[in-house]
Amino acid sequence: MLTKIVIKTLCVIAAPFVVMGCVQPLDPGPKASDGSNPMQDFTDMYGNGTYTHSKRHTFSEVGKDFDPFVTRDGKKIIYASTRISAKSDIFMKNASSKIVEQITSTPYADEKQPQLSPNGKSIIYASDKSGKWGIYEISTLTRGKSETEVVSNGRVNEQPAYSPDGSMIAYATWIPGEANWYIATMDRKTQSESIYGPGVFPKFSPDGSKLLFQRPRSRAPQWYSIWILDLKTEFVSEIISNNNWAAVTPNWSPDGKKIIFAAINKSVHKIGENAGDEIYTINADGTHLVRLTEDRYEDWNPVWSKTGRIFFVSKRNGFQNIWSIKPKAMDSFHPDTIETQVDDVSRLEGL
Repeated sequence: MLTKIVIKTLCVIAAPFVVMGCVQPLDPGPKASDGSNPMQDFTDMYGNGTYTHSKRHTFSEVGKDFDPFVTRDGKKIIYASTRISAKSDIFMKNASSKIVEQITSTPYADEKQPQLSPNGKSIIYASDKSGKWGIYEISTLTRGKSETEVVSNGRVNEQPAYSPDGSMIAYATWIPGEANWYIATMDRKTQSESIYGPGVFPKFSPDGSKLLFQRPRSRAPQWYSIWILDLKTEFVSEIISNNNWAAVTPNWSPDGKKIIFAAINKSVHKIGENAGDEIYTINADGTHLVRLTEDRYEDWNPVWSKTGRIFFVSKRNGFQNIWSIKPKAMDSFHPDTIETQVDDVSRLEGL
C-alpha cells in the first residue's frame, strides 16, 4: 500500500521508453482499395478460428493511421494519421464509410492519442505544438475554435485517457529527476495531480476504480509487462509478463473482465522488438491467455468496442491502417491454442 504523498513511488525503473514505430515493410497482402467493396468482410482470412469478419476501416496508402479510439456504439473511429501531412493530425470517420473528417490541423506539430469524452462533447489528445508534448482538449461542437491545454504541470505529458464519468484524466508524465515515465491522474474540478509510479499507456477500467498500464522491468530483459493499479488501495498487480516477449498497448474489454493487448517477439511470425506481432486477450485475473490474430503482419494497439468488435492497427494489407475483427466465444478456446509448443501455458494459467 502506498502513502499518499506528492509523488507516490511504486518503484524506480531505469529502462528506456520504447515507442513502437517504423519497421521494415513486409510483403503486401490483399488490398481492399482495388475497386472492390472497401468494407468487405473477410471471414477467417488468416484462419486461426478465433474470429470472424475481418474489416478494414481506414484506407491511407500514403502516410500511416494509428492510435484508434472507438465510440461506445462502435459506429465512429477517432484516430491519428499522417495521411495528408508529414505531421500527424486527428481525424474522425464512420466505421462503415470512407469519408474522413479532419478534427485538427497544425502544420508545424504532431497530434496523436485521441480520446472522446464520455459525454461526447470533447476530444482529448497529445500534441507537441508548444515545443514539448502536452495534453489538449478540443470541442467536438466547435472543432478548432475551442482548444485548451488541460494539464499544466511544466512537464512532458502524453497518452491521455478520460475516466468513465469524465471527472478525471489519466496520462503518462515524464519525471526529469527520475528520467522515467510515470502514471498520473488529474482531477478535472480541483486540478489536483496524483503521481503513482513508473508506467505508460494508462487506461481506466469501465467502473473507474482501476488503471491498466504497461511498464518495463528494471533489469534485463527489459520487456514490457501489463499491470493494474487499484486507485482506492493503491495496490499494483502484474497481470502478465514473460522473459522472452513484451506485452504492450493494453486495453479493457467493455465489461472489465478481460484485457486485450499486443505482444512483441512472441509470435512464430515475430519480426523484431519494436513491432507488434499479434493481438491477445487474457482474463483480468491473469488467466486464460488467448491469441486472436495469426498472420505474418504487425498487429497492435487494440480497442474493444461494446459491439464486441476489436479494432486495431495493422499492416496486413501492406499499408498501416485500422482494422477490426469479431471474436468468437474465446472462453471455449484452450489458452494460447496455436503456440503451446513455444510457451509454458500451464505457467501462464497460474499467474
